[in-house]
Amino acid sequence: MERRFSIRLKDEKLIKFVNLQSNLTDTIRYLLEKEISQNGIRDLQQIIPSKRTNKYLNGEEVNNE
Repeated sequence: MERRFSIRLKDEKLIKFVNLQSNLTDTIRYLLEKEISQNGIRDLQQIIPSKRTNKYLNGEEVNNE
């Protein structure tokens, strides 16, 4: 089954990252496969904070939300 998704990006770093990809679909597929391989299939919204700082993303800060 094939599904299409869309995403809105406001963060300049994310926009720059997306614009640098020669094959965005494969890049997103790789990131999803890596997450599933490392952590299994799960709802990330249950564990990630709505506001993510660089310290949080680097594992230097625990989310207390």
